[in-house]
Order: sequence, then structure tokens, then C-alpha cells
Amino acid sequence: MSATPSPSPRRPPLPRAQVAVLVVTFLGMALCEAAENQLLTLPRSVAAPLAIAVNALQLVIVLAATWTVLRAWRQKSAHEEALARLVEKVIFAQEEERRRIAFELHDGVSPLVVSAKQHAEVCRDVLDSDRARADAELGHVSERLREAVEEMRHVLRALRPSSVDADGLALAVRRSLDDAARDTGWTAHLDDGLGDARLPAAVETAAFRIVQEAISNAARHAKTERLEVELRLEPAWLCVRVRDHGAGFTVPPPSASGIGLASMQERARLLGGTCDLDSRPGDGTTVRVRLPRWVGAPS
Repeated sequence: MSATPSPSPRRPPLPRAQVAVLVVTFLGMALCEAAENQLLTLPRSVAAPLAIAVNALQLVIVLAATWTVLRAWRQKSAHEEALARLVEKVIFAQEEERRRIAFELHDGVSPLVVSAKQHAEVCRDVLDSDRARADAELGHVSERLREAVEEMRHVLRALRPSSVDADGLALAVRRSLDDAARDTGWTAHLDDGLGDARLPAAVETAAFRIVQEAISNAARHAKTERLEVELRLEPAWLCVRVRDHGAGFTVPPPSASGIGLASMQERARLLGGTCDLDSRPGDGTTVRVRLPRWVGAPS
């Protein structure tokens, strides 16, 4: 599956306060020049102290202008550094997802195909001498290929173009949940609290991919008979909860998290949100996600 990067942040305009300082600086310098010209027409005893005051004012204006320019430059540098970090995160997420797909093919599909090949070779070798064993080996071939097809379906669901843009998040999640329930025999339930609300494409896509990953993990590891997905809107957040009632496990520390969990958390972080996992052996697993309703909203 391909990472969905959040829109590149636009270069922020110069704040109004800084624009005002620059305008005042230029006007002040012009007024100081005009005042110095007027001082030439006054007596020396009067002009001297006024000249000192005008020069002091010029110094203050120059310092204020210098401070404004330096602050604007520092803000520009901070913005460019933040953009560079964002690009680095997106590239990292893409590479991690490529690795994950490679792992899924290597650890899921490849062993099943190799096993089917081995059973097919045994079937060929004993076909003339032991027909019963040949039939049994052929049954193993069929079973391994069926499992390989199921594994490929999981990979293709992750790779195919998302239906979120056309159908909305809730309908896309419902279809993914129904597909998984049909394959696994689960009882699946979706609590749709979105109604007709639409969110930015980056937010909907990230939420959908996280739900897909949580469903896939539950299908592989949870050994559950029921899965629940909740979509809920808060004033500034989209909240997602995926809950299974399966085997559960001891949550590893962040440094030891698998690629699936890391990719879910990275998707949420890229948008300024969070993704937390709550699980205990024998008590099922719950994935809780909070994503900003507007990209760039403060966390």
C-alpha cells in the first residue's frame, strides 16, 4: 500500500505585526530625514539637543528593523526545516510499506506456493505406485493454493485504489469490514457516527488504511469471532476505534513494534494525530485513533 502524504505546507505570509514594523521603520526613517533637514534652519543651541534625539530615534528604528528581518529569516528557516522533516517522514513511511508488502509476500504467499509445489512433486512421483497417497497430496496442493489466494487477496486489498474518495470513509470501511467478515466468518459491526460529513482526503485515506491494517491484523492473529469498528466525530477530531474479542497479546514497546503497528502510528503522526494499541492476553485488542478533522489542526 502506498503512503498517503499530507499536503505540503504552504510558505506562511509575513505576519501583520512584522509588516507593520517594517512600514513604521520606513516612515520613521523618512520623517527623521525630514526632521534633520528642518533642524538646519534652527539656531545651534536649539538644534543640537533635537539632533541627538533624532539620531537616537533613528538608532531605535534601525534596531527594530534589524530584529524584524532576523525574526522573519528565522521563521523561514524553521519552516524549511519542518518541510524537510515532513518529506523525510513520508519517504520513510513509503519505504516501510514497501518492506511490509515484501514481507507479506515472502512470509505469507511464498511458503504456501512452495508447499504446493512440493506436494505436487510428491503427487507426480507416487501417482503410478500409490494412487491413494497421490490423491491426498493433490488435496494438499489444492488447500495450499486456496490459502495462497486468500493471502493475495489481503495484499491486493491494500494495494488497489481506495474507494474512499468516491464513496466516503464510512461506506469504504463498511465494504472492507464486510469483505473480511465473509472471508473469516466473523460477526462484524460498524458504528457509523459520520453521517454525511466528509473530511479532507488525506484524513479519510489515512483513517481507512489504518482500519484496513487493524482488520488484517485481527484476521491473522486475533482468533476472534466478532469485530467492531466505530467512527465518531468530535469538534476537532475524527475518532476511530477497532475492537476484537480474540486472543489478545502483550503490547511490545515502541522500539520493538512490528511493521503493521508502526505504519498505523506513522500515518496518524504524519497528520498530527495519534494511534494507540490496548491489548492483554485473553482480553482482545483495541486500536484507538485520533486524526485532526482538518489537516494541520493543532494536536
